[in-house]
Amino acid sequence: MKISKTHELRNRVIFTVFVLIVYLLARTILLFGVSADDGNGADAQSIFQMMLSGDRYRNTIMALGIIPYINASLLVQIISALKSAASRTKVSKQKSDRWLMIAGIIIAGFMAVITACDMDYSTDALPLAALRAIAAAEMFCGSMLATFLCMKNEKHGIGVSMPIILVNILTSLSATLAINHYFRYAGLIVGSLAVIAITIFMENSIIKIPMQRVSIHNIHAEQNYLAYKRTPMGIMPVMLAATAFVIPGYFIRMLMFFFPDSASLVEIYENMQLTKPEGIVVYLVIIFVLTIAFSMIMLNPWETANQLQRNGDSIIGMYPGRDTAHFLAKTVLKWSFVSAILQAGCMAVSLILAYTGVIPAGLAMVPASIMIVVSIACSLAQESAVYCRYDAYKFFV
Repeated sequence: MKISKTHELRNRVIFTVFVLIVYLLARTILLFGVSADDGNGADAQSIFQMMLSGDRYRNTIMALGIIPYINASLLVQIISALKSAASRTKVSKQKSDRWLMIAGIIIAGFMAVITACDMDYSTDALPLAALRAIAAAEMFCGSMLATFLCMKNEKHGIGVSMPIILVNILTSLSATLAINHYFRYAGLIVGSLAVIAITIFMENSIIKIPMQRVSIHNIHAEQNYLAYKRTPMGIMPVMLAATAFVIPGYFIRMLMFFFPDSASLVEIYENMQLTKPEGIVVYLVIIFVLTIAFSMIMLNPWETANQLQRNGDSIIGMYPGRDTAHFLAKTVLKWSFVSAILQAGCMAVSLILAYTGVIPAGLAMVPASIMIVVSIACSLAQESAVYCRYDAYKFFV
């Protein structure tokens, strides 16, 4: 009897490499007539570009990167999480992907128009309105290509959008460290090592809640448990916070376009930067709120408790129903709070040091970048291990 091998991991890795090649090639296509930004890497827009597009100079078709995809994906996930379990079963993957694409198109179109109006152009060969329209169309197409690559990578590769984010951060991080002489700052190096250690521990450790399952009465009954990560949402809140911090800026820029003489709008826009105290506080609050809110929404301890009760399962020493729901809610809230403190605290230290001039502004986001890189590496390693175990099965045909 012949034994067939799946080679699932190998095939998925090859496909992801192909996706990255296409993405990197697209990043070399320059926008028509657009001048490069200064790329100082210190404000919110630069953070967004570094994490989600890798185009810190905003002069390629990937200037929007995958932020429309991430926002659209997050929106669909939140709507799905707020639905009942019965309602979610009626929504097919195809329908969910269609919603994601529609939301991505709307977000990308809006961002492309606002970004194009905010750009400087190096040619007068065409009217300014025409140059803006061309740039907006090019950025929109680039964003749709990035969305298409992420959706295909979800199906055939590994990590969905994480490999693209990882490449963006690594390419930008290497340049940032060299330009700002990172290795001259011993304190920052020690802090970065501490971030790596804490992130690895939090990403690879879980909370085990002992379970009593009515259907299991054997020697393995004591090994049943309900597991929660110590970082319920991983590093996603830090990336989402960068997105949430930047999006209001697009609306302010839109208002400034219609009301160019408004001093109030200019003042708000200038203060909402990570080089200003107001911007730093807002960004840290966003990280904290998103970490806790998304943990409670996505994990939904009340629905978990109801599902356990319907199945006849229970937490050892805990009454099913309301008591279980309260216990799970406290557990998720506790660890999401710890995760929020660690992530926001890491960001706070580096941003304050940059604001006070202890370290260059360009190095302010290094701890967060390292945190994201380590978290993504852990997630990719865990997903690869799943496919390795899948490949270990022997299929007889």
